Amino acid sequence: MIVRAVSEAGGALDSALIAAVVSLVVALLGALSSARLNRREHRYQRRRAALLDVQDAALRLRQALAAFGELARANPAMPTKELLDAEREFDRALGLLDVMLSRVDTEPVRHRVTAWRLVAQVSFISSHDASSPADEQRAWSALNAAVGAALTDAS
Repeated sequence: MIVRAVSEAGGALDSALIAAVVSLVVALLGALSSARLNRREHRYQRRRAALLDVQDAALRLRQALAAFGELARANPAMPTKELLDAEREFDRALGLLDVMLSRVDTEPVRHRVTAWRLVAQVSFISSHDASSPADEQRAWSALNAAVGAALTDAS
């Protein structure tokens, strides 16, 4: 009877030990899975923020280019205070776009932003018709389409 009680106690101890090990393994696997999902979500949020920030910075540059170009064409010979202010805003917006673009890891977006910026600078500032407003609008639409596609792919 004593042997049987010891045997049953040992079996119960073995079962409890196995249950504890299984619970530990399940908990560890759950924690690892959760950590991986958290890293993936953090990476997605970082990428999404970078894409939205570059799009906002491009819009700010577009507005600064329009204002600066209009004043530059209106006052070609003599810079006014308004023109100098618009030029400073253009420089700030251009610098901001460069910083935001450095955070984007999507090559099609980087390419479209750079292509748009080159067309826009000529289109908005130049008094020559080297680049038409339609060219700038097409480049702008392509930039926004690339950001939209990258946001969709990021999910």
